[in-house]
Amino acid sequence: MIQKLWIAGIAWDDEAPEELMKEWCQFREELHKLQDFRIPRWLGTTAGDVQTELHGFCDASKMAYAAVVYIRRIDSDGNVHVALVTAKSKVAPIKQVSIPRLELCGAVELTRLMLDVAKVMKIEVSKLHAWTDSTIVLAWLNSLPNRWKVFVANRVSEILTSLNPSQWSHVTTNNNPADCASRGVTPSELIDNVLWLNGPSFLLDKNIKYEKAVGIKTNLEAIKVHYTKEMEEEEIWDRFSSLKRLIRVVAYCRRFLQMKKPKTERYRGYLKTEELKKALEVCIHRDQRKYFGIEIKNINRGEIIGKNSVLKFLNPILDEMKILRVGGRLENSDLEQNRKHPIVMANKSKLTQLIIADAHKQTLHGGPQLTISYIRNKYFIIGVKQLVRAYVRKCVICVKNIGQTQNQLMGQLPSVRVTPARPFLRSGVDFAGPIQMRTSRGRGHKSHKGYICLFVCMCTKAVHLEAVSDLTAQGFLQAFKRFVARRGRCEDIWSDNGTNFVGASVEIKKLFFHEKAGILPDIAEMLATNNTSWHFIPPHAPNFGGLWEAGIKSAKMHLKRIIGTSTLTYEEMSTVLAQIEACLNSRPLSRLASDEENVDVLTPGHFLIGEPLINAPDNNYETSNISSLRRWQYTQRMSQQFWRKWSREYLNQFFQRYRWSTQTTQPKIGDIVLIKEDNLPPCRWLYGQIIKEHPGHDGISRVVTVRCKNSLIKRPVNKLCILPITN
Repeated sequence: MIQKLWIAGIAWDDEAPEELMKEWCQFREELHKLQDFRIPRWLGTTAGDVQTELHGFCDASKMAYAAVVYIRRIDSDGNVHVALVTAKSKVAPIKQVSIPRLELCGAVELTRLMLDVAKVMKIEVSKLHAWTDSTIVLAWLNSLPNRWKVFVANRVSEILTSLNPSQWSHVTTNNNPADCASRGVTPSELIDNVLWLNGPSFLLDKNIKYEKAVGIKTNLEAIKVHYTKEMEEEEIWDRFSSLKRLIRVVAYCRRFLQMKKPKTERYRGYLKTEELKKALEVCIHRDQRKYFGIEIKNINRGEIIGKNSVLKFLNPILDEMKILRVGGRLENSDLEQNRKHPIVMANKSKLTQLIIADAHKQTLHGGPQLTISYIRNKYFIIGVKQLVRAYVRKCVICVKNIGQTQNQLMGQLPSVRVTPARPFLRSGVDFAGPIQMRTSRGRGHKSHKGYICLFVCMCTKAVHLEAVSDLTAQGFLQAFKRFVARRGRCEDIWSDNGTNFVGASVEIKKLFFHEKAGILPDIAEMLATNNTSWHFIPPHAPNFGGLWEAGIKSAKMHLKRIIGTSTLTYEEMSTVLAQIEACLNSRPLSRLASDEENVDVLTPGHFLIGEPLINAPDNNYETSNISSLRRWQYTQRMSQQFWRKWSREYLNQFFQRYRWSTQTTQPKIGDIVLIKEDNLPPCRWLYGQIIKEHPGHDGISRVVTVRCKNSLIKRPVNKLCILPITN
């Protein structure tokens, strides 16, 4: 009643409508009869009951939905007793909801109510039986929730979570006591309502017949229908990819038809220019009628072009061949007819695509501007700039010769770069060179090639440089032993596959990685002894090893400025490399502060010796009275301060992506690509097909496996040029 007043928009001081006043007066007169209504508080349960069950009923109407629960028990003598336990009703929402959905809401309320009663009375869930007179609700409950829409699926899921579909049964409307609560009864009707007080009579039967569904009889009559579908006529140029071939086929068809006519001139041999011209005019004439049929009819009738037409600014005209041309304002110019009144072509036509393709080939695969200039000598294509640019972008020959690769979104830093660890516990290695070295000073001593072996800490960016006399396995092992002896054991070491090392690619590849046997046996044995794991980055992907590439670049910069063209001995070179190493380990890890007070910046040297390696010496504190415990605590505090500063200043500068900040199109399996070679022009790059992706932790593929001729190779995406070829 209050809901009806609210819907009618009646305020507190307004007079209620006459119908609502009559309903209220009837309700007020019946209120005093509620004192005669009695409900037994004792349910009659005893310890000697053989069986105890809960039976619940639900129903709904346009006004409300309700649920009522009865307890059914069988005593030791076999007598059946039924009593009303509880009931609950809710007013239907103001928003219009179908009756089946309201019935489902009543089923949800019944499920919740029965579970609460069972919990209080300590009755097992298997002893609960639910009844409804809605066959639609029973059908919903006997199907999977994902079949239905969200409203139904959510409520069916809640019901089935608590009660099995087998616990739901069908009851007729006449035997459903919840019907009294959903439709409403007056107090005088409620006093003598046996169905509400005691439930339906079948609950008193010793063996209840549970009816799961009601069969619906339908009379299906077969009706024969005739289904027709309008087939869209396919144009002849939809079957061609070349304008030249299309025109010649049409010209031969016209010649054949001409030869069938009596007393006509018969052409034999090669196609003549006039025949090819007529064939093109036939194609244009048909294509214009398809896309500009309304405009052509208006012109023939002498009417004005519609305001919504794309040709309203062109003042179109029809020539003697009934071909639509641009009227324009150049009638008094000295231009030829095709340039003065170009032929109008639609932008969605396949024939237009063939014209653009032919113009692109005639201009020797020229750019968009040259192709457009060639087209405008004869045609006026609606939206020609976008069409030509799109075609040039998808031209395989142009893409192949441009050889433009794409850079994928910069990936997340690996865990070894952002996790605190002892310096050089996880390192990268690279070689640089060759450099000229001498065995000793004096006359008659020849120079020979030497190399620089760089180790860089993946965590602190600390650098270790070693001079190596040759590119043999023994030479690298000696450098690795010196590195481990000074810096400690290395758990993981990263390098490239040796194919992109500066100056000695073939020798480095033989040194680190053999195609058939993998890592050379001597190096593998040494790594196993030190419990070191070797990891390779993808081939031809120096950006995966940017840490040691940057270290090599910085070391070369200092080396060139120090020695110039001089040739040093091995001892002199080792000394110079040690000094360069000290400089590199004294570089700030983060940007310098703008204020002058904060002059202490974090460097790799802080993690090695507690300060930069090229700092001025501090005062002597040998005579200071500092206990060993306090000294140890001071050292630990310094170390913790370094790592805290490392995580606060050094790591924070990696939040932004200064390069490759946008995600490009993902390469797909089956794409045809060109494999970039730095020393070859794009027209000589090899073809390949992507057969496998290697996605990273973020799901983006930056490395793929490509089938090239008879081999499989791994390449990063930025070394591939994807050709616009579809299956």
